[in-house]
Amino acid sequence: MAKGGEMKPEYRLLPLLVGSSLVPIGLLWYGWTVGKAHWIVPIIGTMFIGVGMITVFMPVNTYLVDAFTTYAASATAANTVLRSLGGALLPLCGRRMYDALGIGWGNALLAFVALGLIPVIWCFLKYGEMIRTHPRFRLDL
Repeated sequence: MAKGGEMKPEYRLLPLLVGSSLVPIGLLWYGWTVGKAHWIVPIIGTMFIGVGMITVFMPVNTYLVDAFTTYAASATAANTVLRSLGGALLPLCGRRMYDALGIGWGNALLAFVALGLIPVIWCFLKYGEMIRTHPRFRLDL
């Protein structure tokens, strides 16, 4: 909490630091153990992916509700649409990627992309309030 007990929406993003670390760990774990180790080993890797994704999705939704109180439904709807578009379009590239790179390096590529997005979380934690309250980004209807 901030000074005076104020709860800023950006504080909702702290669990993202854990979740965003678990996703690449799980991707690498699964990618390099599937087909090479006992079947339970890659399944444990997918557990890290699942826990990481939930630990990312839930705080983002609560952040959107706290940051855009009046427009919370619109903000979460926009988030859902963008996630759904990604979920619909990105798998179209998956088969070619895995055919070209294999499961190990294909998952490594996805893990590197996930690692590359971690600085975005730090930017939101550090500059989120400034961006959110800047007159250029304010919604006054």
